[in-house]
Amino acid sequence: MTDVPQGTTALPIRIRDLTKRYGSVYALNSVDLDVHSGEFLTLLGPSGSGKTTLLMAIAGFNRPDSGSIRFGQDEVILTPP
Repeated sequence: MTDVPQGTTALPIRIRDLTKRYGSVYALNSVDLDVHSGEFLTLLGPSGSGKTTLLMAIAGFNRPDSGSIRFGQDEVILTPP
């Protein structure tokens, strides 16, 4: 784990039951993920496994169909990028 630079505030990210569909295809199906303050996380997987969809949802560029994304205590699923 990498330390957070001094003066930087890192908020934990908590994702619960995140789902995103494109037609009948699930790009994300009930994803749960916790990233703790100061933690470094890498997403690995084959093409089409939902990595980009998940990152776009966290960044606010892609609105999931259901679920929750929190930065600290704040729900951010409806917050624009």
